[in-house]
Amino acid sequence: MWRRVTIKHDLPVMLECSDKFPLAVCHVAGRDCEAGRKPGTAAVLCTCSGCNMMSLSTVKREAAVGIALLGVTFAAGVYIGKHYFLFRRKKSQKIFEGVTDPRRDYLLRFSLREHPAAKRLRLSLPGAAVQDVSSDAAQLLGNLAKVIKARKALEMGGSCGYNPLVLALVLPSDGKVTVSLCDGEDITNARECWREAGVDHKIIVSDKPAEQIADDLLSAGEDGTFDLVSVNMTHQQDYKKCYEKCLRLVRSGGILAIDGVLCGGTVLKLERAAVTEIGMHQLNEAILRDARVSLSILPLGDGLSLCFKL
Repeated sequence: MWRRVTIKHDLPVMLECSDKFPLAVCHVAGRDCEAGRKPGTAAVLCTCSGCNMMSLSTVKREAAVGIALLGVTFAAGVYIGKHYFLFRRKKSQKIFEGVTDPRRDYLLRFSLREHPAAKRLRLSLPGAAVQDVSSDAAQLLGNLAKVIKARKALEMGGSCGYNPLVLALVLPSDGKVTVSLCDGEDITNARECWREAGVDHKIIVSDKPAEQIADDLLSAGEDGTFDLVSVNMTHQQDYKKCYEKCLRLVRSGGILAIDGVLCGGTVLKLERAAVTEIGMHQLNEAILRDARVSLSILPLGDGLSLCFKL
């Protein structure tokens, strides 16, 4: 039911009915208001200048309070969602926070079967060389070489002799690993560890750059004779040419392993990337479309691409 009042002055008032709907009662000096309503007649938000004086100010005040409450509620929801739900979910999706992540240490403790000579070599490497050594990635390549019964491998990585040692350990007695050394790569300790592990006779070392070795092998007619080729692309000049040459050397059913495809994460920021990072991104795109290989990219080392030649 509507409530009615008698107004003794010429100012409008705001009334409320039983269901809280706002009403304006117009009584402007005993005459019709600008909206054409009779004095004392109730109307929903009367639009005359006198009635709007109080009704609009009241609405504005209530609207401001409502908007403020909505803003506070929204901000609180965003804060709670970010810090208690979304943030925790994103954090749980991360693989590792870094090399010191206890989860990575746990996985290595219960999966890494490292030969004593390989472990001694890894621990003796200088700080800069450690970045090019991933023990779990090297072990994976060794396991793959064993599965495909590899006898002939090519390693162009810059791991200071660690990766060749892991590969040589799984090859048969007459197997061979050809190694291309990078500029400034020191393998003095590696040679001692090779002899300690009894695989030094399986490892052939060359000081020639990776692409030159690939050219020499192709010129010698060794196309498709290697079971496994491992290359760290971050040490190469022309990524696509190196990829094509290495793929030609791999036999059908063999594996081409490419390390460093993430470039330390800079491939994710191409707008600020250097020419080398852009080149790596273009190589990744090209391999994805290459019908000659089956592809898997693993978050090992600095990103490990495994290309299985069809």
